[in-house]
Amino acid sequence: MKLGLMSLVFVLFSNVLAADLSWPQLSTAQQSWIGERIYQNETGGKREHLTFWSAAEEFPSFGIGHFIWIPAGVNVPFEPTFESMVKFVSQTHPAPKWVLQPHAPWKSKTAFDLAKSSTDMKELRDWLADTKPQQADFIIQRFQQRIHHLSSQTLAEQPGLVHKLNRLMQTPQGLFALIDYVNFKGIGDNPLERYQGQGWGLVQVLQAMPHDLTQQASDKQVLELFVEAAIRTLQRRVELAPTARNETRWMAGWKIRVQGYLKD
Repeated sequence: MKLGLMSLVFVLFSNVLAADLSWPQLSTAQQSWIGERIYQNETGGKREHLTFWSAAEEFPSFGIGHFIWIPAGVNVPFEPTFESMVKFVSQTHPAPKWVLQPHAPWKSKTAFDLAKSSTDMKELRDWLADTKPQQADFIIQRFQQRIHHLSSQTLAEQPGLVHKLNRLMQTPQGLFALIDYVNFKGIGDNPLERYQGQGWGLVQVLQAMPHDLTQQASDKQVLELFVEAAIRTLQRRVELAPTARNETRWMAGWKIRVQGYLKD
């Protein structure tokens, strides 16, 4: 049975009280707005991009959040999220049976492209298009759960990060920035998601924001500081990435995406 957002918020408040996190209550309209913006960011609003394999990546990604589905035998420092999304959404909207497996069935982008017009792939795109609200719910709940996990570790040790989170969560734009960035580049607690020991997730962005963030700073200024810190964090990732990955090619698009957080 699907866990209601209000129930989840109550659980979150009860468990992170010591960390002084203040999670806002989201209306259905606000959840839909967040999901639609993530869909636009990841797919450009194009249905065909709900099933996608970039020529620059070793794996395909699916859905409004471009959830990663890694083929067997492929080792990359990124967390696969497709399988957990499918399990979550399937509680209320069963997925095509053929996707209920831990690894993507294609061994290469070439094989994936050949199958893109197949009946199975069309069925998957239909399911992904029909379950956008449920995928948004998955993204939001996953963000809440991961922040909760952090509250007993990194956030408890660095109370300044809690203050920054609370300031950002005061506005829909700030909350969207947090949720989208985590869906986009992770929360920053995965030791595998590192180049030369340096991460690029939400925690690292919050750490890169000014330590003396005051109440006098407006909501807009706080969001601007988050965007600036995110761009610096991503630029550091590009500089530290293995040369063979050529991550410089992505930086312009990443910057545009992050700067989009400043738009209403």
